[in-house]
Amino acid sequence: MRRNKKAFLAGVIILVLLASLLLTVLPARASDFGSGAKFNAPEVEKSFSLPTTTQDREKPYFIHDQLIKLILLLVFMGVTALIIIRSRYKYRKIILIASVAVLGLYLGGFLCPLTAIQNLFIKWQTGYLLLFLTVLIPALLWSRIFCGYICPFGALQELLHFKRISRIIPSVWNRYLTKVKYVLLGYLVVRVLVTGQVILQDYTPFKALFTWGGTPLSIGLGLTFGILSIIMYRPFCRYVCPLGAFLALLSRFSLFKVRVSSNCVNCGLCQKVCKSRTIAGKPPRIDSSECILCGDCLEKCPKKAIVTERTKIWDISGAGLCPVPIAEKNPQKMTN
Repeated sequence: MRRNKKAFLAGVIILVLLASLLLTVLPARASDFGSGAKFNAPEVEKSFSLPTTTQDREKPYFIHDQLIKLILLLVFMGVTALIIIRSRYKYRKIILIASVAVLGLYLGGFLCPLTAIQNLFIKWQTGYLLLFLTVLIPALLWSRIFCGYICPFGALQELLHFKRISRIIPSVWNRYLTKVKYVLLGYLVVRVLVTGQVILQDYTPFKALFTWGGTPLSIGLGLTFGILSIIMYRPFCRYVCPLGAFLALLSRFSLFKVRVSSNCVNCGLCQKVCKSRTIAGKPPRIDSSECILCGDCLEKCPKKAIVTERTKIWDISGAGLCPVPIAEKNPQKMTN
């Protein structure tokens, strides 16, 4: 009973924080949003029209160090793919630390969770489109591997988390809170299409840390979500991040999905080790849209009943692209 009260209190706290965050970004007029952050490039972000002047046509394709970001992102994606293909999930923490150090502290944190989707409509004429496609295409293969391995904002939250003192939000609250990021995603997309302006630059947690600066508000948000990350697993990723919501939608169409095979004995261990709370029911089912492929359930399952299932359309297991064995439709073939 005492633990349930603490869990309920934690749910109330995070709900208040989320409500406060959303209320602060809904002023009466669009002009109240402000445009002082560095993400609002003057001419580029106020129009969707193609360049018409000679000066516009002479602008470089790669801006704001996009080329070096693209190269490093491809390197991280390649290493992540190897980890998943070879089922070497024990090395996942190494790439999380590298993400915080390189993509976070060195490059200032990208892609920014709150502005990434907006910038897709604003900066599509630049190398930003390639950056976004580098995140999008792997999501169509292996779901949210960017969230689970590469994003420095998510990586820092996970590294701050202490499992021994973690608190769990009740299932009812968790079910509703996970919808917040989809609402925020829809709002940002509609608004950027209507106004052509990027907002919420100062509301991204940990951005102040990664950029070695920031406003009192951004520093406060970073500290708030940092403290919440200690007792809750990836609170910003699971409940607020619009980029995560977009990748979650794409994950429903990914070529490989983590499934529970017929070998399952309903021991419940997979549900206990899943920190993202994507596994539920008896027999257990995995919500692929919330799964970040951390590999905990794959490694801990005593019956090896958790498998990565290929789609029926693409049968490419012979190419070695399937990270774990696929459950056979006819188990007798395996013994012959």
